[in-house]
Amino acid sequence: MTALSKSTKLFTFALILTLINGCTTKNNFYTGEDDLETNEEFSVVNTILLPVAILGIVAVAYGASQGGSSGYSSSCYGSYCDEDAAWDYLPGNNQYRCRSTSSGQFVNSGYCSHQYKQDNWY
Repeated sequence: MTALSKSTKLFTFALILTLINGCTTKNNFYTGEDDLETNEEFSVVNTILLPVAILGIVAVAYGASQGGSSGYSSSCYGSYCDEDAAWDYLPGNNQYRCRSTSSGQFVNSGYCSHQYKQDNWY
């Protein structure tokens, strides 16, 4: 059996926690008899959407914390990849950016200034 990824574990935990609590049609947590007095009913859709929304927010926050990389490539294959940094051509904005070959994060262009501008990340 393969190990579950961290995101799968988080999703499973959030889903179980939410299903235990449940949500009402008025977007409150389901508490049972008290909800019947205020015309609130258990909502399967709201119960399922809550962990999805929570995980979406966590994914966006995680992606923002990673910052710096364009996301389309994470491996250096060019002739300068044995150095600390190498140029990466970004066709979306028609620019070359300098990337760390160890982390893939964008770095100061000075690290690549001695190199011929060629796309090393493809």
